[in-house]
Amino acid sequence: MASFSYEAKKGPKEIIKGTIKADNQEAALDKINQMGYVPISIVSAEKNLPEKSPGTGNRGKEDSHAALPGKVRSKDLTIFIEQLASLIKSKVPILEAIGILHEQIENAALKKITLYIQSEIRDGKTLSQSLSKYPKVFPVLYVNMIESGETGGVLEATLMRLSDFRNKEEETRAKIVSALAYPIFIVIIGIATIFALFIFVIPRMVSLFSEMGQVMPLPTRMLLALSNLIRNYWYWVLAVIAVIISIVKRSGKRKNEKIIFDRLKLKLPLIGDFMKKSLMAGFARTFALLLANGIPILQAIKITIPTLDNEVFKLELEAVHKNIIDGMSLEQSMKRSQWFPSFMTNMLAVGERGGNLEESLLDVAGFYEREVDKVTKIITSLLEPAIILVTGLIVGFIVFAMLLPIFQLNLGVN
Repeated sequence: MASFSYEAKKGPKEIIKGTIKADNQEAALDKINQMGYVPISIVSAEKNLPEKSPGTGNRGKEDSHAALPGKVRSKDLTIFIEQLASLIKSKVPILEAIGILHEQIENAALKKITLYIQSEIRDGKTLSQSLSKYPKVFPVLYVNMIESGETGGVLEATLMRLSDFRNKEEETRAKIVSALAYPIFIVIIGIATIFALFIFVIPRMVSLFSEMGQVMPLPTRMLLALSNLIRNYWYWVLAVIAVIISIVKRSGKRKNEKIIFDRLKLKLPLIGDFMKKSLMAGFARTFALLLANGIPILQAIKITIPTLDNEVFKLELEAVHKNIIDGMSLEQSMKRSQWFPSFMTNMLAVGERGGNLEESLLDVAGFYEREVDKVTKIITSLLEPAIILVTGLIVGFIVFAMLLPIFQLNLGVN
């Protein structure tokens, strides 16, 4: 048997060093894990412990609050979590795994973060403590899950669940984007066509109309006035549009205003149904993920609240959280709300009574994700002909208004 020197974590703060005998490095890692420690590094006893990589240590601490060079995209974060889960599953020590990821990552901001994480872990911090320094990149949900996994000695399983969760989110987002891509393309082409008619075609027709020496029909006069407005005062048109967009964005900043807007969104035909089902799917999957990681129901609800993108449902979940503290069951507290569908509350009631709440939540998430797919297809199937119809009507009116004086002139000649 060979001897290996190791450095590992015993609990969230204490770091221990020692030697262990095993047939190979993988067997040594297994022994350290069985002892309840989290391996940081392990090398043959004949070798020195690995040196700190350049750029870590104190410099990492100094840079921890510096501005990141760019933005961490959702796809980059998904790949980071997935690769970290694979490395931990392969029994690679956490410090070595972060080092490998640092070499592979292309995103500049995430590369800098991994450098900081290396420094923090070397200084005795846990992975969750290191990630918590970047809440805009790693949400509280992820940090709490990883912390739970570290405490329970199931970091590998936690990261695998988180990786699956991220992939599912990416898959749902990709479906929605691909479904809306064609309607958006049609809108852009329609707007470009209309502006081209106003800026290039209509002005050339004006000279022809002026030579006719007759009173223009009302539709033609309206069209010419609009064309002149766009050509001569286009910057004012853009300014008005920018002000309207700014007002709409600002109006949703305050919590009270956002509650009103979010409530109105949920009451919109078809769109409101889509948003509600999407929120239910996201809530159920996130809640199930936390429960699967051993996080208590009350804490899981508290962590889930900030992940929702709707103030109405946030308020409802806060009320559910308070009711459970006051002694109610999850079923009773959710049934008091008008926003949680009866299907969901009944499924959770069955799961809560049978002791398999996590499975019930996953079933609910799967059901609503399928419903979201159906509603997305319905919306896009209605949206495409509606956009084509509106664009066709606008272009048709322009053509009609341009040809109407010519028709009148021909009738006059006849």
